[in-house]
Amino acid sequence: MPRHSPTRRNRRIGKWTPPDPSGRDQEPETNLLTEEGTPDVKAGREYGDDPNWKPAKRTSRYPNWIPRWLQHVIRLGFRCGGIAFLLLFLISLSYFILSLRYNIEEIREMPERSVIFDMQGRELATLHGENRRLIAREEIPDFFVKALQAREDKRFFSHHGVDIMGLIRATMVNASDWSFTQGASTLTMQLARNSFDLREKSLHRKLLEIAISLRIEASYSKEDILTAYVNRIYFGSGCHGLEEASRRYFGMSASDLSENQCALLVGIIRAPHAFSPLRAPEKAAYQRDEVLARMVQEGDLTDAEAEEIRNNELGLRSRQGAPGGNPALQAVRRHFEELVDNREIRDGGLRLRSTIHSDIQKLLEAETARLLKRIPEAPQVAVICINTQTGGIRGIVGGRTIGNTSFNRALDARRDLGDLFIPFIYAAAAERGLDPTSKQPLRTGRDIGSEDLVRLARRFGFEGPFLQDDDLFRGGVSATPLEVVTAAATLTGDGQRPRTHFLRDLRDSELNRILSIEPSSKSMFETRATRAALAMQFPDGEPRLMVGTNPAQTDVWGVSFGSLHAICLWVGHDKPSRLDGMEVIHKEVQKTMHRITLSLMP
Repeated sequence: MPRHSPTRRNRRIGKWTPPDPSGRDQEPETNLLTEEGTPDVKAGREYGDDPNWKPAKRTSRYPNWIPRWLQHVIRLGFRCGGIAFLLLFLISLSYFILSLRYNIEEIREMPERSVIFDMQGRELATLHGENRRLIAREEIPDFFVKALQAREDKRFFSHHGVDIMGLIRATMVNASDWSFTQGASTLTMQLARNSFDLREKSLHRKLLEIAISLRIEASYSKEDILTAYVNRIYFGSGCHGLEEASRRYFGMSASDLSENQCALLVGIIRAPHAFSPLRAPEKAAYQRDEVLARMVQEGDLTDAEAEEIRNNELGLRSRQGAPGGNPALQAVRRHFEELVDNREIRDGGLRLRSTIHSDIQKLLEAETARLLKRIPEAPQVAVICINTQTGGIRGIVGGRTIGNTSFNRALDARRDLGDLFIPFIYAAAAERGLDPTSKQPLRTGRDIGSEDLVRLARRFGFEGPFLQDDDLFRGGVSATPLEVVTAAATLTGDGQRPRTHFLRDLRDSELNRILSIEPSSKSMFETRATRAALAMQFPDGEPRLMVGTNPAQTDVWGVSFGSLHAICLWVGHDKPSRLDGMEVIHKEVQKTMHRITLSLMP
């Protein structure tokens, strides 16, 4: 190596200067090595203390043609990029950790309403819990999925929870508007938001939503995510999920929706309250048109196809036609609430198989409505029908009052029986070994005695209060229609008093049985006593019908003592008062009971 070459040592110790060829102005060489060849530290230190000393310049890593200022910019950019990457990594890690607080399995765990079924498995009504019915992927119409993609998330099946292009676009718009007007939410992000109630419009919420969405995408298939979304999303008017919205707005299952109906339901998702087809049908129709236009833009439809869909009948149900729950089934709800823990009721999702028979229920409702139109004034009416062998309540009408009320006149209205008490007096006398006197209830009652008759009347299920002596023998027994049909069933059931009930069994959302009610009865009277009473009161056999009034002329009763069904009908006022047109009411009740009885005979 040349002696004066710019070695590392030379660059570190001092500035190297090439030798002058002429030999002028050249300073004596300073020997920095000792005789042994090792560096002379002292000499180097003294040389380094030279005030004119400067470190040697490093060779640049950038090409010579790049200006020095640009090199500084590039270098600064790399440093800022590294810092930004580190910050992004730390933020992502923190939000991932924050997202672990949320149980991803909850996206498919959705509460739904409890459903009441009749004895044949047909749905009667819903109650408690969120107004939602869960459906499977195959029940979602394909056109609904295409419309949903076109309107809400066209790259749903290709992205991994976050639509990068849409997010960049929304970020640019929000930055220019200095607001959060654009969300760029994918279906997965909307599912995360609705599942975990992330409603606040902020950057923090959006980042958390993204982190949860990525976890959802990593845990479930696209089909599972789509199904959970369709079951969870809110469609307005108290409807959660596509199935409930389909039934509410169009009276049909989601799988039967037309293309026009699918487009409308997709259109109202963004603002279900404002665009509800029941409250604002014009706005809902406009959103439907927006969805169809978007599908044309995406190539899913042609203009002609969209126009044809738009012109098809929508079939929207009127507000009056929307199901609000059958008031007659309030009794079933009340019985259900007496049997089940309040927490389970609030959670919903239960399946109640009742003893109600839909056809009998409709018959009772139609006949009572017809009766009310044909009698004077505007009294209340109640009717109940039970199976005499099992005690299962087949149908019940609690009054003309509409709405949710716990007062059911078939269960709660307690009035004097009057003439209706006569066959039970005959049965009590036969039970005591006495010979009843036909058409002489007063004399027969005196033979039994008030105290003994009250004891025997309680065996039939009458709870009173009871009057005394002749007032009792004239029918001074306060009873509900339910007690009357129970007593009638005891007479026709050879003295076996059935336990009346509304529910057959109760199951959870997984169809696991929670509660089961089996028919049961108690032996209260001897067979000979009940048969003797029926033979005396109804010598001609079936149909065994009685229509009577109480001594105060405030109530009219009708009872059918059928071998399969016992029926009781009551007409009166909530505040006891004399009925006008008693003869007309008596006659119309007789006709009504006859029609009902003949309809239910085997």
